[in-house]
Amino acid sequence: MFGFQVLLEIEQEKTSIYHKIDPFDCIHSSKVSQQHKSQLSSKLPQTQNMNILAFLPSFLLLSQCHAFLGSYRAHPLLAEYAQAQTGIQLNIGLEIPKDLKDRASSRLYIQDFALELQTGQQLQEEHCRLPGATGPHPTCSTGPLGVRVHKEGHFVSMSGTQTVHFEKGCWEIVWTKDSPAGSLVCGFELSEDVSRNDAVLPAGGVYLSFPLFTSETLATAKEKKKSYSDNFKKYKDEQDEELKKMSLTHNPLKKVLHFRKAVGANERLSLMRTNAYDHVPTSEEEIMHIGDDLVLCKEGKIFTKSASQMGTKDHNCVGAASLKN
Repeated sequence: MFGFQVLLEIEQEKTSIYHKIDPFDCIHSSKVSQQHKSQLSSKLPQTQNMNILAFLPSFLLLSQCHAFLGSYRAHPLLAEYAQAQTGIQLNIGLEIPKDLKDRASSRLYIQDFALELQTGQQLQEEHCRLPGATGPHPTCSTGPLGVRVHKEGHFVSMSGTQTVHFEKGCWEIVWTKDSPAGSLVCGFELSEDVSRNDAVLPAGGVYLSFPLFTSETLATAKEKKKSYSDNFKKYKDEQDEELKKMSLTHNPLKKVLHFRKAVGANERLSLMRTNAYDHVPTSEEEIMHIGDDLVLCKEGKIFTKSASQMGTKDHNCVGAASLKN
């Protein structure tokens, strides 16, 4: 068992880099550490444009379209998709933990943040900088569009109910040509830190990003996710069964045989392991149908940029955003 455990640890380390790339990286073209870049490049076929893979959000990896790898062209229906969102209302809840990796850490819950997406014209008034519209590939963004806040978010602390004043709100859709999913991003500025116990939403830019599919691309992604899950379970069951047989037999030759089969199953698991389907919803409760044939995932992420990060590619993932019915 010790040898097999070592093998597991090695394989987990080899695949762990795929879980360290946040889904906002493609929008920002944000930096990934040199270590992760080198790890990725050592495991993927080398091509002239392979460096772009380091910035693909996991749900975009569902597409194997090589045309995307060499360019950042906008989705041809981007303007139509945005226009179809006129009047769409979103009721958003925010969850900001002190430590993303610690489920038991204190949390800041901001509730009932209600806003309406507007598309009549692009913003003329002062608004926050959006990662797509002001990023390195602005043609893949709708540009900043208006937001009407119907109700400001609030949270409860030891001092009672506290209101959170998000300012300079706007939104955009970022979607590249031939990609199965895009992102709906709402951006705001926060003039001061908002905190509850040790959980803090820092001052600066605050961005709420939600994956966006068409009905067709979501159906395809769900089929691929099911196929992946079925195959993963098959090899996992095979591995567990062989390990069980190995532990039960007293025959040294049979132990070696079952160990070899378990290692083979583990190798297949390691080769197929991916987080590319983590953002693919599988039930109606996880999605909202918006506009013309568009599907918005109810679970998104919260990213921030401090004053010192403005104008750079740096950003921080600080929590989760969810859409309420």
